[in-house]
Amino acid sequence: GFVPGLFGTSHGALQFMAYEDLKERYNKYRNRVSDTKLNTVEYIVMAAVSKIFAVSATYPYQVVRARLQDQHNTYSGVFDVIRRTWR
Repeated sequence: GFVPGLFGTSHGALQFMAYEDLKERYNKYRNRVSDTKLNTVEYIVMAAVSKIFAVSATYPYQVVRARLQDQHNTYSGVFDVIRRTWR
């Protein structure tokens, strides 16, 4: 599970990237300066949407990692896990 574990570190980076992009686009849409602070509701919505994006992008790796760590099954590698999971 080492390789999928390394991929998992991207979760926070993806969430931060999505949050910043959403905030910038939203402020542009509202004709505000890009670094304008959001109000509470806007902040919650941007944080939730960016979290959903990050989870959706990185959840499949968690399944692969968990299956590789499972002691009851033997896999020959990451691609074997993906192939057998897909099937």
